[in-house]
Amino acid sequence: MKKSTKLLLTVGAAVATPLIINHVVSKRAQARVEPRECEEVFNWEYGDIRYVTAGDVENPPMLMVHGIYPGAAALEYKEVMENFAKNYRVYAIDLLGFGYSDKPNVTYSTYLYVRLIKDFVEGIIGKPVAAVASLHSAAALATCAKLNPEWFTNLVLISPTGTTDFVEMPTDAETSAKKVFSSPIFGTSFYHALTSMRGLAGYFRVEGLREEPEGEDLDELYLSAHAVSTGGKYPIAALLAKHFNVDIKKTLDELETPHHIITGSIEPNPTSFGTWRGLGTNTATSLVDDARLLPHVDKPEEFYDLCKELLKI
Repeated sequence: MKKSTKLLLTVGAAVATPLIINHVVSKRAQARVEPRECEEVFNWEYGDIRYVTAGDVENPPMLMVHGIYPGAAALEYKEVMENFAKNYRVYAIDLLGFGYSDKPNVTYSTYLYVRLIKDFVEGIIGKPVAAVASLHSAAALATCAKLNPEWFTNLVLISPTGTTDFVEMPTDAETSAKKVFSSPIFGTSFYHALTSMRGLAGYFRVEGLREEPEGEDLDELYLSAHAVSTGGKYPIAALLAKHFNVDIKKTLDELETPHHIITGSIEPNPTSFGTWRGLGTNTATSLVDDARLLPHVDKPEEFYDLCKELLKI
């Protein structure tokens, strides 16, 4: 066999193998996806947005927005939704590119989600809301409330990004990582590795939670990462390239809507907590003991009790 033929066969196998694996991973995950209870659809300009509801429709509305990380979805709030639903009509959305919402190849950024939040509140809820959001989405929520104060009554910002002394710019390696993740075949393979059961458990061992997810919780994250299509790689690529890094210190200082920052007490959060406490008298801050960046996941009852006091439920 000629060398050129062997080379073509080798290259063909190198491309075909991950392509087949990607197809199998996606198909198997999608086959296990089932409609969620009380799930509805918002037909947004950039794709269908799935959301789940809880609580009496006569209750005042509350919007819940999950953070931006592999496997993220409305399920982030599953342990606290029913408690809040006693007093609110709760709407928990899957952001574009996450969970069971559409995952198109678009430019993902903080301002895309600012627009989504505003359009969802205006188009689906139709009246001012109390809103809860975590991590990079908390920065998007604060920005949205600053631009559209008439649509928000109160904000709970869980471990928000964008409050340090500088907005970190992407390194060359991170920019390259975005390009790799965005590639049709190998980018999908990298994404599947990151969002495998082992990959997700490892991610949360380092980031976000006091204990790494396991069992049903880990399976839900896995299905969320792989539902609908492989397009979940696009917002994660944008996350790696720091497209969600925005400075919200001035936003919080000028925000008219009452707002409160909540985070966990486990390191490195005390350092971040000191930064948040230094934002000024306009921004109040609270710690949930024995929790990390997502205290509503680590300590749902303690988080809810704190919110009851803050929101005067």
